[in-house]
Amino acid sequence: MKLLPFPFVLICGLTSLSAQETTTPQWDVKIPVPIADGTPSAPIPKPEPLAFNALKSRTTRMQVTEAPEMAGLPPVTGNIRVTVQKVEEPDLPDPPPPLPALSPTNPAVIARIAELRESYKGTKMLFLSATVYDHSRTLLRIYPNGKIEGEIRAWSNMDFNHFSGFSTYRVTDDTGKFHDVGLLMGIGNTIFKRENSKLARHGRDDFWSEIPELPDLSVKGPTYLVVDGQIEGEAMNTLTQIHDLYRKEGTRMESAYLAREKAQQERKAYLLANPPVPEDVKVRFWKRRNNSPQATEEGTSGR
Repeated sequence: MKLLPFPFVLICGLTSLSAQETTTPQWDVKIPVPIADGTPSAPIPKPEPLAFNALKSRTTRMQVTEAPEMAGLPPVTGNIRVTVQKVEEPDLPDPPPPLPALSPTNPAVIARIAELRESYKGTKMLFLSATVYDHSRTLLRIYPNGKIEGEIRAWSNMDFNHFSGFSTYRVTDDTGKFHDVGLLMGIGNTIFKRENSKLARHGRDDFWSEIPELPDLSVKGPTYLVVDGQIEGEAMNTLTQIHDLYRKEGTRMESAYLAREKAQQERKAYLLANPPVPEDVKVRFWKRRNNSPQATEEGTSGR
């Protein structure tokens, strides 16, 4: 692992931490969307069943194995019935016509475009690698716009699992203009001693002998220590912004994470107690009778 000389690392880190505590942020950072908290989505209403007149039908039995709903559960296996039916063409309603295109000269369209140009600067993508150690420290690698050039590496005193419940946050500058940031985060969890022991056994030298000292999150709030990369530029701004974001939204982010974990454990316990079984499959097909270009196409209906 290529590291900067220790004095340089320490100076960068202390400079960054000091800047966080003594300067007024040049932006306001927030999460403008709900954070996933494990609450199930509202079920999609099922359509009214259609009446089919079967002309031919054939049923076979099949042994299937399906992937489980989540890791740590056995696969879903069992025998199912597969039924294939040729049916008369059902009386399906015509699809709704497409919405008319909005004219670029429409006053409402022009006004909306002008409003967006005035306040909205678009969406940027944040490529972030996060390795969480012991749920208390995270080693970050930030790639501006996905490029290696300008990459920065830093230790944070936050658990970045709390960042996994949303995909976008918003940055508003001191002029009132804002842009959204799409968070593309690769995250992994490990135990520090176990990870270093594994790397050492494989002859790797790209591990840390110890995690750098960082203030406790509950005492000093979100802080970080830069260990490699430029201390000025887009990646550094991003590093500061995500810590500002946690300073403002951290309580909400942590609560949502704990709720997701609780919901997942409850769901896992339910599935272990009530193992799911694969569902039967029914396939229906028919030939259209009209003279449209699709007259030779066959419709299908799955389970």
